Amino acid sequence: MYRGYVMSNGDKYSYIEESLQKYYQFVRVLKKDDKKEILLYKHKVNGKYIVFRKMAGYYPVYERLQEIQNKNVAEVLEAVCNESETLVLEEYVDGISIADMLETSRFRENDMCKIVIQICEGLYSLHTNRIIHRDIKPENILVQSGRTAKIIDFDSARIHKAYVQKDTVVLGTVGYAAPEQYGETQSDEKSDIYGLGILMNVMRTGKHPVEKMVPGKIGKIVEKCIMVNPQKRYESVLEIRKKLKKLIY
Repeated sequence: MYRGYVMSNGDKYSYIEESLQKYYQFVRVLKKDDKKEILLYKHKVNGKYIVFRKMAGYYPVYERLQEIQNKNVAEVLEAVCNESETLVLEEYVDGISIADMLETSRFRENDMCKIVIQICEGLYSLHTNRIIHRDIKPENILVQSGRTAKIIDFDSARIHKAYVQKDTVVLGTVGYAAPEQYGETQSDEKSDIYGLGILMNVMRTGKHPVEKMVPGKIGKIVEKCIMVNPQKRYESVLEIRKKLKKLIY
């Protein structure tokens, strides 16, 4: 796909659909419901896979994601949206989710730290572009061969607006979504920090902190991440990254 070429929304719609038909072969349905379909395609010449999302509704965050170039964030190649529909072409991440990995074993502290540091790198890239993921959980982190972690699935993400007092749409996953995501205030970077804290605990114990809190220094980090009051959490994922780096041996 081509970057830097300015097209109207109508042209972009046609370009995406025509490119898929001309250069790619349909492989399989990854997910489909009454609001969206996610399809996997394979390039007819080079064999490279690509994900096509077609969603009902307006998802401007995907247009913003085209600006993100970070190895720990699934790359959005093309995106176009209007009030009724959004089309997205994105990188296919060939990896295994943390959720699937937890089916067989828990993460050792050192391994968890290395993966979460990468998630922090990806989140920092998003946050500096005012993108809040709002759904950090085991299913949305894929680990590739070589142990590279990538953040995927931005359907719950939003662009942070300084003048907005609270979220207009309640989105996220129960157990991982921060309290403010339920309409009390506006979600921001600290909402992702909350989800990251829950994720760390689950990676180490297999359970939510309410059921079993991970002990030691990781437990202290988790406790600060998941404070009910957002102001008492870490200011930035960079603080978490710094603390985790000290624990790697």
